[in-house]
Amino acid sequence: MPFTFPHFGSLKHVFVSLFHEIGRYDLVIPNVPSKRTFQLGSRYSPEFVCTPFKLTLGTFIESLDRGADELGMGGGNGYCRFRFYWQVQKIILEDLGYDCKWVRIDYESTRDILQVMKSLSVGLNTLQIIRAFQITWVKNRLTDLTDQLLSKYRAIETEKGNSERIANEAFQLIVSTRKMSRIRKLRKTITNMFAENVEVDKKANPLKIVVNGEIYVVLEPALNLDIFKRLNELGVITKTPVTLRRFIDIGQRLNPFKKMDFQIANSYGVKYVPYRVGGETQENLGDAVLYKKKGWNGLVHLYPFTCMPEIISRSIFPQVSREHDMPVLSLVVDEHTGEAGFQTRLEAFVDLLESKREKMLKKRKTKIHQN
Repeated sequence: MPFTFPHFGSLKHVFVSLFHEIGRYDLVIPNVPSKRTFQLGSRYSPEFVCTPFKLTLGTFIESLDRGADELGMGGGNGYCRFRFYWQVQKIILEDLGYDCKWVRIDYESTRDILQVMKSLSVGLNTLQIIRAFQITWVKNRLTDLTDQLLSKYRAIETEKGNSERIANEAFQLIVSTRKMSRIRKLRKTITNMFAENVEVDKKANPLKIVVNGEIYVVLEPALNLDIFKRLNELGVITKTPVTLRRFIDIGQRLNPFKKMDFQIANSYGVKYVPYRVGGETQENLGDAVLYKKKGWNGLVHLYPFTCMPEIISRSIFPQVSREHDMPVLSLVVDEHTGEAGFQTRLEAFVDLLESKREKMLKKRKTKIHQN
């Protein structure tokens, strides 16, 4: 039964690698979501459901039409409506006449993930599944590294498009490399690929903006209107702390000597929201504090229309921004978001940050002269 999954930005490469490791090559790899994908998903979805629901439904319809019979979707027992996606989508697709098998993966339960992957594999035992996951989480780190290097070099490259070309080569290398001994060497290889092949403007003094929010909106360029590229083209270095690694990178999660960024951010965020309310609310609020301490200039918060957890974040961000002097721009996206207005708001935010930085530099110079 050909298997498919939702398109998820560059994480598509991680999913493909995982299924190859468990012996599943009968994949219908989802196409990059298009306008038609949005239209399909919106046509058959409840009007006020989360935007990621509509996009993933449209992706599933397209993949089913291309021959997929088995659909993989995340689930869980959290506070976000995401846990109900697969159940509602299953009913919708059945009403449309599609006959397919659903595989729900509880991303909050390591045990459930291992059991589901074992059932999907070609007869692998538990140790082999764990080994496959070990390879996958290392590749996930490499995918995140590639995205970070792309968001850095693209902002200061002298030849436009060069960074994206190198990033695509890196993604292909990550997927095709199978032996762990070679995979571990890829971090240095990929870093050198960018350093040696992308010429940068050494005089550039770029702003640095962190992008966070609801995980699917942040990591799916088709939904966030390729915000990282837009900011890079404005000369801004970008980064996101939002990553799938917080769920599948068991190696780092169990490391007692080093905390992941989301764990540090969570410790700052609980001051504002002491209880879990779904999504990444606590971590997103804490990111504003964490990245201010790291010297970043501003934060863009992304969330889909009607997303309950991120609406809570949106209402608290002004307080966090005032207390820590961290400019925050919250942007809501859905299938009707216009590119022109979206671009205008990004440009205005970048201008504001540039003006703020210039004022701070003038104040410092004045103090130096006075002393």
